[in-house]
Amino acid sequence: MEGLSEYRQRLLDRMAGVVGELRSALMAVLDPRAPLEAGGWNPHQVISHLRDVNEQVYLPRLHRIVDEDNPQFENFDADAWMSAHYDLKEPMEKMLTEFTRQCIDTAEWLRHLPLEVWSRPGTHPSYGTRTLQWWAERALGHIEEHLATMKK
Repeated sequence: MEGLSEYRQRLLDRMAGVVGELRSALMAVLDPRAPLEAGGWNPHQVISHLRDVNEQVYLPRLHRIVDEDNPQFENFDADAWMSAHYDLKEPMEKMLTEFTRQCIDTAEWLRHLPLEVWSRPGTHPSYGTRTLQWWAERALGHIEEHLATMKK
């Protein structure tokens, strides 16, 4: 069991620390309004997306798994959310600060949960029944996917 506990600590360390890498990648971009890939989002949109998806999807799901017995999750349409809520004028630093706080606070909260909570399930129409640990891994994976695109 020691190996699993160490793995979870590394996961949470990475969740809290990945935002520093994201900040560096964002600061290295010459034009935050230029698309990262042809037809894709720009860095300003990416940080807005990361913050909003964390706030609207991953964090509520993690909390519901802790608070409810096998909660049922709905699909989330990130593109529709972005169309309805994206603000081109919102300062990137504000969004990055909010996202950083989300990641650090979530990692600290998860770090203090009892070990058995990590195995509690939640059910999603596409992903099926998955544990709190899987959702924490998925939240981090989502950040890392966008970070990799930003670093290209």
